[in-house]
Amino acid sequence: MRPVDRRTLLRAGAGALAAVSAPALLAGCGDDEPGPVTRAITARSIAIDYASYYPPVERLRELMSEHAARRGAHLTFSSDAAGAAAQSAQFARLTGEQSGFRVAVVAPFDATAIDPLAAAAIARGVQIVTYGAPLARTSTSAAVATDPARSARLLAGHLSAWAGGGGAPDGADVLIVRPPERSPTPDPFAVRGRPWEAALLAELERRAPALRAVAATTAQAAADAQAAVARALEDYPRVRVVLAWNDSAAAGAAQALRAATPRARWARLYAGGVGAPAIATAAALDALREDPVLRCLVAPRLRDLANALVDVPYALLRRRPAPAEPPLVVLTKGGRRTLARFAADYR
Repeated sequence: MRPVDRRTLLRAGAGALAAVSAPALLAGCGDDEPGPVTRAITARSIAIDYASYYPPVERLRELMSEHAARRGAHLTFSSDAAGAAAQSAQFARLTGEQSGFRVAVVAPFDATAIDPLAAAAIARGVQIVTYGAPLARTSTSAAVATDPARSARLLAGHLSAWAGGGGAPDGADVLIVRPPERSPTPDPFAVRGRPWEAALLAELERRAPALRAVAATTAQAAADAQAAVARALEDYPRVRVVLAWNDSAAAGAAQALRAATPRARWARLYAGGVGAPAIATAAALDALREDPVLRCLVAPRLRDLANALVDVPYALLRRRPAPAEPPLVVLTKGGRRTLARFAADYR
């Protein structure tokens, strides 16, 4: 990465800072104390350490930058950190004594690696906002997250209404798709899988007792969910409902159900899922419109999530109460206008 000329940066002012990665800003500084102008700029800027393989990062950055401009806030995005060790080194620089940042947002590759660094930063007066994998309470000033139990309640509510309306009058076996415990591609949102599943099972027992949860399988994305569900259907041929911990897995599950069932019975099949925490790509929204088996997704709008990732640290920067979590929306085939608004965020 080419070093940044500090004099050029300071002449450009705070607007340029928002477009420069934090490691580039600090490159070549060594142990030098930042000048007063650099410190003044960073004191008004929010450091965002969000790795690029957590989709949809590029669009999320655009939406965050747009909202920050409306707020008059300055964002400094870190460059991509490839793995826990690289991110830890980068995060240590972002939150170190010489960085000048007063608030930082982090989506950890590995919460156990970031925890002590975040706790030390808080002790120095830096506010830490976590997104994705949660940090310990002593390492977190605030969090941007959606409640997995609430998303489970909303999904179970839609499913029970479908079943009660004749979708599955004689009951149906239910298969749960949970996140893998270990995956070659780390996913900070996988920690939401277990509390979501527990809440979902409780809601099904309460609201739709005719639907029986008989088994669970693991998958992370559409392709492996399609394969995993196809294998599970061989052992549990009575499964007519599949509920997935993320939207991509829900779309893959719908394909597997559809492929295993005669066309005349597609109206009796149901696949649904939640965003983890947001819908990862527009492909899931396309599937909800087009696939007759995928019937419901529960997630916040991407724009609402981006706004929260700005508003929460901005409130801390201005010493104000942090706002509430982004609202969850039940997405179905009938809500075409809502689907169109959601899809517009992924252009």
